[in-house]
Amino acid sequence: MIKFPGTAGGGRSLEVDFFRGVVLLMIVVDHISGSMLGQFTLQRFAIFDATEVFVFLAGYATAAAYTSIAERSGNEAARWRFLRRGWQLYRSFLLTVALMLALGLLFTALRLHTPTLDYTDIGTFIDEPLQIGSEMLRLARQPYLSSILPMYMLFALASPVIVPSVRRRPWVTVACSLAMWGVAPLLARFLPAVTPNGWTFNPFAWQLLFVIGVVCRLHPLKSYQREDADAVLRRRKLTRAAAAVAIGFLCMRMFVEFDPGPVFKQNLSSLRVGSFMAVLWLVAMMVRQGWIRELADRLPLVVTVGRNGLVCFVSGTMISLLADILLYLATNGSPRNWQGLVADMSAIASMLAIGVAAQAWKDYRKRSKRERAHAAHAH
Repeated sequence: MIKFPGTAGGGRSLEVDFFRGVVLLMIVVDHISGSMLGQFTLQRFAIFDATEVFVFLAGYATAAAYTSIAERSGNEAARWRFLRRGWQLYRSFLLTVALMLALGLLFTALRLHTPTLDYTDIGTFIDEPLQIGSEMLRLARQPYLSSILPMYMLFALASPVIVPSVRRRPWVTVACSLAMWGVAPLLARFLPAVTPNGWTFNPFAWQLLFVIGVVCRLHPLKSYQREDADAVLRRRKLTRAAAAVAIGFLCMRMFVEFDPGPVFKQNLSSLRVGSFMAVLWLVAMMVRQGWIRELADRLPLVVTVGRNGLVCFVSGTMISLLADILLYLATNGSPRNWQGLVADMSAIASMLAIGVAAQAWKDYRKRSKRERAHAAHAH
């Protein structure tokens, strides 16, 4: 499997943070109606989109963090860390919902309506605030871009089971994951939901990519130096096959009339998985060549966004929502390419600024903690 190089001692991987930053920026522009850059993101050229990449990276980073904590402080500390992470993600979901509702209330009060505002559920919330609020609290209602956070919360809570299982019995765990993916539409009925369609992202299906991310971190490919001639030949054949599959899906996406509908994404169809795995292999080969690290070194602000993923995701939902609303109002719903590009660049600049600010705050807290510890030790 794949491993992105990390720092000594199981630290963060520059490549993972870079990819996560790129994906967060993609998510923002993908949700701006009239976006120009959105015409050149993954969803235009592949059967999958940024969500698959984000879930895979979440599994990969979770495995790295869990094992690092376990080696340093023990398994119990790692378990508690990810239980707290689940609670943090739940609070982030509620914060995202609250911010979207606040923005919706503001534009409703100003009598400025756009189609995107309907996705925030502001209309139903105004009519029945207690009922709608309770549905949001129990995750039965997940407005707009907040819908991915409950799935991540469940993955964080399941990490104390998934990570040790992958470490000890990877093939058994993958087999169980595949089985759950196969019956995911049936299991989705047990999730709280106010509509027959259920959650936007069925976690019983999407856990497959999360588990694959964990496997890639804990059971990486051998280094080139350890490969014999047969291994090199197999790798080249796999690379050619992956390139053929990726090109095939590219042609399908660009030249074939294809409208899969929401269920295709909701339950993570096999076409999406196959397309993603082919591209994943090709990207892994680029990582092994060092190309991605060189690119990441030249784009440190993107890496900073990736290092502050949760803060940037919550902020990004507001940025994309606000950019979409303002672009619609400024152009009467018919933006030109240059206007869409201005909205894109403004959103990206805002994301980069938030990433820098979040990193500065994180560094400040670390310095303060060290200074307090040093002062206490001195006394």
